[in-house]
Amino acid sequence: MQSKDRANSNERGKSNQMGKAALGLVLLFLAIVLAACGSKENQNVQPSATQEVAQAQTSEPVQTEIATATATPEASATKLIKHVYGETTIAAQPKRIVSIGLEDMLLSLEVPLVLADGMEGHYLYKRLQEQKIPMLYSAGGINYEAILAAQPDLILTSNGYADQAVFEKLSQIAPTLAYNRDDWKASITEIGKALDREEKVNSVIQAYDDKLKQARETIIQKIGNNKTVGVIRPSEKEVQLFFPGFEYVSVLYDDLGLSPAASIQDLQKTTKDEWGISLSLEKLPELNADYLFVTAGGSLQLETDFQKAMDTVTSVEQMNIWKTIPAVKQNQVYKLSARHWMLSGPIAEGMKMDDIVQLLTVSK
Repeated sequence: MQSKDRANSNERGKSNQMGKAALGLVLLFLAIVLAACGSKENQNVQPSATQEVAQAQTSEPVQTEIATATATPEASATKLIKHVYGETTIAAQPKRIVSIGLEDMLLSLEVPLVLADGMEGHYLYKRLQEQKIPMLYSAGGINYEAILAAQPDLILTSNGYADQAVFEKLSQIAPTLAYNRDDWKASITEIGKALDREEKVNSVIQAYDDKLKQARETIIQKIGNNKTVGVIRPSEKEVQLFFPGFEYVSVLYDDLGLSPAASIQDLQKTTKDEWGISLSLEKLPELNADYLFVTAGGSLQLETDFQKAMDTVTSVEQMNIWKTIPAVKQNQVYKLSARHWMLSGPIAEGMKMDDIVQLLTVSK
């Protein structure tokens, strides 16, 4: 019995040893297979952006990983912008911008316009055409359908075009910012900040200031610095006289340094209006400016209406009372186009300077 038990025990021992050996072979085989699979998978796995940055910048691995992990995709990045009507959240890098009344500044900043305000005869019409920017005519009211069809991701408008109610409607189409076009240097600076174009703003303003310096020097060399000027817009029954503080003619006084006539200064004391005053045609002889500039119509009139306004000026010029104006007697009356004189912006102001230099110096 003991012999038999010992034999059985030996047999079980041998069996156990064989089983262990077999199990070891199986485990070894599985380990080899898994290692091969893992190697193959690792060949197809690309390192993450965090890993790549961490490998490239091993000096600050923790900070780099955090910065990369929390980075916001450009498409979803936003910023909060203050403007005339409050604060609005816009895309950090808008790609499709609609302009309503701010074309001068936005063209100067070279922003991606997909729709702009303009019509034939407008001083920016050819520029918009050359850049293949579609135009709409907003003087008779905002064309919301055209704006919606343009699929903008940002709308920029002048508060002179859009009151609070219009602003709210535009905001339903896309995030909308409103600025005061009249103070163009302040507004273009704010727009530049909103659109990350501060360097371009600086270059635009610097170019304007350089042009202004040259224009002032040219004018002083030609006519001196003691001549007076005035700007009027006559109609069949009255004449509008613009004061130096009126933003659309302030380039004459604030920028070019010309002086208003004494009669204009006296009239300023008779009203609280800052833009100017309406006078009867009988008051024309009292305008004792050395140089008188005449404009007609409005900047946003259709060509047919604009020409009618110009015809009105021509008819007033035929009146006897017109011929008694001191500047008329001296043959120092010049016409200005309301297309750019009744608007403001770096392009318009540059054109105004060109007009004055041409009229007061080159043509003399």
